[in-house]
Amino acid sequence: MIIKIPAQVCYKKTCLSTIAMVPFFLLFLMIPAIVGAQDEEMTDEDTKERARFELEEIVVTATREEDEIRKTPKNVTVITSEDIEQASSNNIVDLLARESNVNLRSFFGHDKGAGVDIRGMGDTYVSNVVVVVDGFRLNSPDLSGPDFSSIPLDQIERIEIVRGAGSVLYGDGAVGGVVNIITKKGAQEPELRLYGSYGDYETYDSRVSLGGRIRDFTFNVNADYYDSEGYRENGYLRKKDAAVQLGYDLGDHLAFHLGGSRHDGRYGLPGPVSKEDIDSGERRVLTNRPYDFGELSDERYTGGIDVDFGKWGGIRAQGGYRHRENPFIIGFTPLLSKEDQLDEIEEKTKYLNVYYKTIYKLGGLEHKFKCGMDYFQTDYSREDRLTEIKNSDVEDMGYFLTGEWSLPKGFALSAGYRKDRNKGVYRTDVYKDFFDPNPPFSYLYSMWVAGTPTEKIWKNEAFDFGLTYLPTSHTTLFASYAQSFRNPNVDELAEADDDLHPQKGIHLDAGARQRIGDLVEVSVTLFQIRIKDEIYYGEDPVTLTSINRNYDEKTIRQGLEADVKMYPFDFLYLWGNYSYTEAKFENRETYVPLVPAHKAAIGLELRLMDSFLLALTGTWVGSRYDGNDENNNLYEKLEGYKVFDVKLTYEYKSLKLFFGTNNIFNELYSTTAYSETYYPMPGRSFYGGMEWKF
Repeated sequence: MIIKIPAQVCYKKTCLSTIAMVPFFLLFLMIPAIVGAQDEEMTDEDTKERARFELEEIVVTATREEDEIRKTPKNVTVITSEDIEQASSNNIVDLLARESNVNLRSFFGHDKGAGVDIRGMGDTYVSNVVVVVDGFRLNSPDLSGPDFSSIPLDQIERIEIVRGAGSVLYGDGAVGGVVNIITKKGAQEPELRLYGSYGDYETYDSRVSLGGRIRDFTFNVNADYYDSEGYRENGYLRKKDAAVQLGYDLGDHLAFHLGGSRHDGRYGLPGPVSKEDIDSGERRVLTNRPYDFGELSDERYTGGIDVDFGKWGGIRAQGGYRHRENPFIIGFTPLLSKEDQLDEIEEKTKYLNVYYKTIYKLGGLEHKFKCGMDYFQTDYSREDRLTEIKNSDVEDMGYFLTGEWSLPKGFALSAGYRKDRNKGVYRTDVYKDFFDPNPPFSYLYSMWVAGTPTEKIWKNEAFDFGLTYLPTSHTTLFASYAQSFRNPNVDELAEADDDLHPQKGIHLDAGARQRIGDLVEVSVTLFQIRIKDEIYYGEDPVTLTSINRNYDEKTIRQGLEADVKMYPFDFLYLWGNYSYTEAKFENRETYVPLVPAHKAAIGLELRLMDSFLLALTGTWVGSRYDGNDENNNLYEKLEGYKVFDVKLTYEYKSLKLFFGTNNIFNELYSTTAYSETYYPMPGRSFYGGMEWKF
């Protein structure tokens, strides 16, 4: 395995020195011996579990079944419900953006329309990062991206982030990584939760949930209401959420589950601000689009069954349905009625996945095998102001199989393969005016005229190989080699080169995880992604018009991710991470826009007496090139920024009170800009509230 990294240090060009690789390979060589000696001396008391240590955490995303992180040949992060409760973050995207090589992309300063970019995908992150909620793929078939605002933060049991290729198990678009969100199902005694908070920008947040287990029946029901005027003029967000999760265990070998959720929201679309206004505390909050807005109705339903055949393995099957409606106005004018200016998106998606898994023994060692299929079908339409309707019928079928084999002396080998077929039928209907000249009733009339359907069929393959070495119970060394793919989405095909086709990526990862007693846990990962025919929106050199097309040259993303977690004292928890990402075009010395080379985050949780908890987080993101500056010479770079948040929590029996401040130092910053027009993020804000459990 070779990962090419420039040998020269060049701070201004953000080159990575080979010196940075030395500690990593020393770690590979020295840690097993050091820790092996430590393990002989440690007692059970010394090695007691720490809630935030992840080496022995059980995850499901990387292998689609329960497995320990230490046995996974990928860089994996787990965020638990305890992490969420104690964190200073107020929404999912802010919470995710604390993690290494996970970058926030936000247009409005809240979670509507916001997302996360993993491993430097840049402006196409919405199509190169897969988000799954309880087995349901949240990615839409267009460029709108997963709607994180439709998932109430307090209903999340855990979040698993798997960086790198995931196409074998998750298919199209699992390039930068996979974010798997698992909601609460009610696995304990019945509990009622009431939550309420108020903050700056007239922000109200109220939640109620009831969940638990009664014998073999589990349930969780929740309702949430959020209302905020927002940081900017016309930056409001109002949303309502309701969901129910039901489960029933019929003995030890059969389980059923059903779920449903509905999200309704309305939000302002304030648009960007100019370069002259972005650094002004007064002018950056203004807008020249006071009447642009969007609405969203999103329903999701799921159902599934788990069958355990004992030594013969087990089967899991799950199906679901989604209906999304999204009317909006961009560029409002008082000269027309509101109805004549509405654009509208409608999506209806059905999906089914079934897979079989078994664990068997051979040669005195344990091995695993899985095979399965995924199917989804989406009817999608986009109506543009009574001028045209873009219709799409997309169908995708994928088959996969994976194996994991335990080898002697602590080694384990994993491999997987996927065959995928994507078929799309696309049609544009046009609203045309017609004149009937026949007397005596000559008149002008308008009607929809159906366009000619176009069919696209793409066949893709993906594979994944991994090797893990476990020299001790607290040490993991791993390496992996994989291929990913991504198909063009419906928005990209609407304005595309005639030969627009899927992209393919080759991924190399190598890393180490190490835990030292109950004090410290460290992980380091090196990665490289080489993408051929990457899909992008850019100017055609012949027609000088912007369309979606494939790059003629490969893009290369490579770098390093490092995480550390520490318990220096029982009352103090410290964590930090750093990531370096070099995202470049292969044949030129230019960098992929909107990808910061450097990112770091730190945090602490200080227990003050038994009832008070102080949580502080800080995130630093380096500079990035403008989203429309592929050649790196047209516009000023987005400045780097540092944001700190703090939260103080007081607990007394079943009552919790909290107070927090976001962006303590009132940093003026933006995560996104195009042609030096910027989308400002909120300044300093305060909030407080309470939660009551009974």
